[in-house]
Amino acid sequence: MWSYLKFRWHRFSRKARRKFWGIRKWSKNYLDRHVYGAWQKLGPLRWMFVAWVSILVVAAFGLFQSLDRINQTYITSRPAKGGIYSEGVVGEVRVVNPILPENTATADVNKLVFNGLTRTNTDRELEPDLAERWDVSADQKVYTFHLKKGVVWQDGALFSAKDVAFTIAAIQNPDSRSPLSPNWKGVKYEIVDDQTIRFTLPNSYTSFLSATTVGILPHHLLDSIQLSQLRINQFSQHPVGTGPYMLSNLAERSGEIMLRANPRYFRTKPYIDEVRLILYRSSKAMLDGYARKQILGISQIETPQLALAEKIDSLSIKQFSLPAYVGLFFNNKSTYFSTVANRQAVSRAINRQAIIDQAARDMATVVHYPILPGQLGFNANAVKYRFDPNAAKAVLANQKQTAPLRLVTLKSPEFLAAAKLIQQQLAGVGVNVVVIDADVTTLQQNYIRARNYDMLLYGQNLGADPDVYSFWHSSQADDPGLNVSNYKSPEADKQLESARLSRDPKMRATKFAAFVDTWAKDAPAMLIYSPAYLYGQDVRVEGVSAKKITEPSDRFYGIEQWFVRREKILKRDVGPDLP
Repeated sequence: MWSYLKFRWHRFSRKARRKFWGIRKWSKNYLDRHVYGAWQKLGPLRWMFVAWVSILVVAAFGLFQSLDRINQTYITSRPAKGGIYSEGVVGEVRVVNPILPENTATADVNKLVFNGLTRTNTDRELEPDLAERWDVSADQKVYTFHLKKGVVWQDGALFSAKDVAFTIAAIQNPDSRSPLSPNWKGVKYEIVDDQTIRFTLPNSYTSFLSATTVGILPHHLLDSIQLSQLRINQFSQHPVGTGPYMLSNLAERSGEIMLRANPRYFRTKPYIDEVRLILYRSSKAMLDGYARKQILGISQIETPQLALAEKIDSLSIKQFSLPAYVGLFFNNKSTYFSTVANRQAVSRAINRQAIIDQAARDMATVVHYPILPGQLGFNANAVKYRFDPNAAKAVLANQKQTAPLRLVTLKSPEFLAAAKLIQQQLAGVGVNVVVIDADVTTLQQNYIRARNYDMLLYGQNLGADPDVYSFWHSSQADDPGLNVSNYKSPEADKQLESARLSRDPKMRATKFAAFVDTWAKDAPAMLIYSPAYLYGQDVRVEGVSAKKITEPSDRFYGIEQWFVRREKILKRDVGPDLP
């Protein structure tokens, strides 16, 4: 067998060598006859040939340079209409209705389809949106909004004060189960005329204006429905708003939401014809989708993917600050966390900086209080529970557990890494914890709404105003309220109410600071860090104007000015403000 294989190898080698030398000989003959031979035949003309070729090369180069100079001098480019912008978002979108917010993905769609009376600009300041302007009475209890004229709904119907009144009535009606109802409690409205609506507050509170950013619903399409059916009504799958984009497809299982430009948008029709929001399960999946050219934008780059994202030259990463925090919320109804001593001890058992270093990859800052540094009422002198495992163990080591404590969190690399660290740190002081992770929809429906956990690792966005009534007042302890710790304190309630009603900024700050002091002593939650918001877009996407954002969906501020195409134009035909 070996001899046969050796014979076959030698035979193959001889054939290969003969073929190689044959090709080499043919190539040499061809070059000698058709290249070198032709060159020799030119005789004395060959150097003239070289000169002419050189002249042609120089002339072509000069022509190219001249055309380029002409382009720079007389021709420029400007944004062109058309194109598709696709962006990845995490989560599911089942209901598109601004008074029934569910998650960040839903908020993104609401932002594109609907407008509020006001909106937050890139400096986190309120500015008119559907309202032209507003007047405030001397006692700051009466707000009169004058609406923009000529605004129409996406179906062509005329927008009016009736739509605003209907929206507020729907929020206030308990049948709608809107989580926004605390912001409008006791507020009365009066339609002055088609373009004017007046709100009368039971007491003055400056945070009221922040509530007017809620998207307005169309009265003419929803007036006849029962508000208890609003969530399942077909409108919430086929919404009609006044925003820059119209929802053309909401197929729950398709994984893609298609929106087309609204030609009736009251500002200007968007440059980009179509926006597609592609639904992914994680930030990593979105980054993979960008690498496969499925999308042009990544709604949020989580810190575990940051190093990889930074290596992609075509991806521009924008870092926004958010008035938000991530915290460990103790369920105060849970037997284990019904005592202040246990809540304080668990807070001492957790190393915030270790979580930031390992889970948030140093893209966050330590926070201790529900009012953040720089916000009105921030109180740096309130008690802090710094990392002290020995002190925590002295309180917790003898606590009997009939079952492990359930720590519920979002299924994401950052939150899961933080949850595992908390589990390990609490195990070090004798507390047995089991981690449960869930996707956005399951987390909201099965755990948060039912308050079905001992601890919840979760993030909250405070908005532009430091009024944290919705997050910590005892009236918000049950669904649809946002007090996910079930925190109830008569003293804290009074301080929050007083801060809300105060017209004097100094007095308001004093009341908020007092609330922080009470909250810190009660330790209903252990706040950990304030995250950076990382937004990724392809360099081909231009016109983005967001700087500071109040919530993630604010990145779409001024989206009608975004563009993905350019067209050539003579400079004499454009003005000085060309993008």
